[in-house]
Amino acid sequence: MGREARAQRGRTRTAPAAPVPAWLDKDGLHALVPGSEPSEAELDEMTRRYQESIRRSPLWDQMVKQFGKAKAETLLRQCRAKLG
Repeated sequence: MGREARAQRGRTRTAPAAPVPAWLDKDGLHALVPGSEPSEAELDEMTRRYQESIRRSPLWDQMVKQFGKAKAETLLRQCRAKLG
């Protein structure tokens, strides 16, 4: 391999991944994710993971304290991943 080829190989680097654009408004948290449209099973899995992350956060303790366990569970079930 010649000097130019080695220098060229050193210059070709992949760009770092761009951050996922996300915003919060009156309808909830929105994010743009590259790729094809997720299936219902994938949406259900994203919902399950999101709800579990809320359960592990300090927000969950606040919800239970403020609304009680039953109402907090009802509110948590409303936190769903959906296409929009």
